[in-house]
Amino acid sequence: MRCCLITLVVGAWLLPLQLLAQVAEQAPAAAAATKEVSKASANLPGVGQIVISLALVIGLVLMLAFAYKKMQFRLPGAKHFRIVSTLSVGPRERILVIEIQGKQRVIGVTPNNVNFLFDLETPLPEEKLASDFHTQLQSFLKK
Repeated sequence: MRCCLITLVVGAWLLPLQLLAQVAEQAPAAAAATKEVSKASANLPGVGQIVISLALVIGLVLMLAFAYKKMQFRLPGAKHFRIVSTLSVGPRERILVIEIQGKQRVIGVTPNNVNFLFDLETPLPEEKLASDFHTQLQSFLKK
């Protein structure tokens, strides 16, 4: 019994020494790993490179949007009529006021068909929609 007790006490003293020896053996490997991490962080892009990359991506998106707008498919005759007003009367049903040849007409649009409802005797007044961004910016800069 005393023998087991002595073995436990000696083992308790030797365990920290064994752990310390293992840590000392692994220290060079940890130092090498730290050097690799510092080399990898030296290869990371700087703030200037990130800003330039972001500017290039934004420029590419704007160029593609401009090209899409210019190449957008237009139906023949689409310039001869315009939508004056629209009103949603259901999840997929709408009433439109369109202008064709100077006359305003009311039509009903559903997923399955388009129905002519009637001609307007007096045209709807032009609503001043929110002006485009360029005009708003110019008016803000003049202030």
